[in-house]
Amino acid sequence: MPHITPGGFMVNKDRLKLAFTELLKINSPSGKEGNLAIHLSSVLKEMGLSVGFDSANRVTGGDTGNLIAYLSGDDTLSPLMLNAHLDTVEPTEGRAPLIEGDIIRSDGNGILGADDKSGVACIIEALRVIIENGLPHPPVEVVFTVCEENGLLGVKNLDYSMIRAKMAYAVDTESPYKVVVGAPYHNSIVAKIYGKEAHAGTNPSLGINAIKVAADAISRIALGQIDEETTANIGVIRGGTATNIVPGFVEIKAEVRSHDEEKLERKTREIASELENSCKLFNKEIDGKPVTPRVRYEIGREYNAFRIGKEEEVVKRVFKAASTLKLQLETSVGGGGSDANIFNEKGIMTVVIGTGMENVHTKSEYISLEDMVVCSELLIRMVSYGGS
Repeated sequence: MPHITPGGFMVNKDRLKLAFTELLKINSPSGKEGNLAIHLSSVLKEMGLSVGFDSANRVTGGDTGNLIAYLSGDDTLSPLMLNAHLDTVEPTEGRAPLIEGDIIRSDGNGILGADDKSGVACIIEALRVIIENGLPHPPVEVVFTVCEENGLLGVKNLDYSMIRAKMAYAVDTESPYKVVVGAPYHNSIVAKIYGKEAHAGTNPSLGINAIKVAADAISRIALGQIDEETTANIGVIRGGTATNIVPGFVEIKAEVRSHDEEKLERKTREIASELENSCKLFNKEIDGKPVTPRVRYEIGREYNAFRIGKEEEVVKRVFKAASTLKLQLETSVGGGGSDANIFNEKGIMTVVIGTGMENVHTKSEYISLEDMVVCSELLIRMVSYGGS
C-alpha cells in the first residue's frame, strides 16, 4: 500500500516490506555476501542504475567485493553517496523472520539481520520512488560494502577511484529520528603472554601460569565506561591446553574507544603497562635460574573519530528534509564505529541515518516497518535537492 507523505511522494510500504524480507532470506555473514550482492545487482540494474564491483575481496578473503552503483542525475550538482553494508554479524541461514503487523523480529534462534539489510531496503525503496516520480536529483552513488561487521574491512579496502561524491549518508543505525554526527576513535589490542609450561600435578613449581599472570593484570584494569568519552573492554581470552598442564601461553584481545585521542592513547598505554607489570611480578627462580614471563602486544588503530557540525551541508540537508515531513530530529554522537568513520577519514563528509533497528546483534532483534518508511521518506527528500 502506498504511504502518501507531505509533498505527495509515495513510499510503497508493502513493496518495502517485501524487499526487506527477501533480503533477510539471503544468508550473508561477513565474507559470504556474494549471493546477496548478485541479487542486489539484478535489482539495481532493473531500476536503471549501472552496477560495478571493486576487488576488495582480494584483501578481505570474501566471495565478493563492494557493490558500487550509479544513478545518473543533474551533472551541474555534486554527486551524493548512499551507503549500507551487506554483511550480518552472524549467519542467518534457515531462519524465518516473525512478522507481527508492522513489527518484524527474529525468530529467537539468532539475529534478524536488520543490521544492515534494513538500510539496504530503505535505500532501494527511496530510489524507486525518486525514479518513478521523476524527482530532480544529483548523481547518486550507491555503495553497499562487505565485511563491515568484522572490522570495516570492505570500506577500508574500497576502490575510491570509483567514487566521486564528497558527501554521504550511511544508513546504519537505530532511530530514524536521530542523526549521528560523531563517533569515537578505536584502538585494538592483541596481547600474548608467555609463561612456562609444567605438569600441573607432579611439577607445578616448575611452571609459570600465563592465565594467572593475565588475571592479575586484568584485576587492576578499569573496564567499561571509563568516563563520558571513553570505554574499554577485554572481550577475548584464550589459553591453556589441558587441566594437567600449567598454561604457558594466553592471548588477550581488548579494545579502547574514546572521542578524545589523548584519552584513547592513555588508556591503551595503561592496559599495556599493567600486562608488563604483571609479568615482572611473576618472576621466579626455576632450576636455579630467574625466569620472567613475557608479553608481546600489537596495538592497532581500527578507525579515527569524526565530529560534524550542524552548520555543515550534510547535516542541514537532513534537517531540511525532515522539516518537509514535519519530523523532529536531533543530532547524537555514537559509541560505535561504522563505514562513516572511514568515509570521513577519506574526505567524504558522512553522517549516519537510522532505520529503526532495535536490539541488534541479539536474538531479540526487531524493527518497525513504520520506522523504515520514515527513513525512506527522509532519504527521498535528502536526495531530491535536500528536501526542496
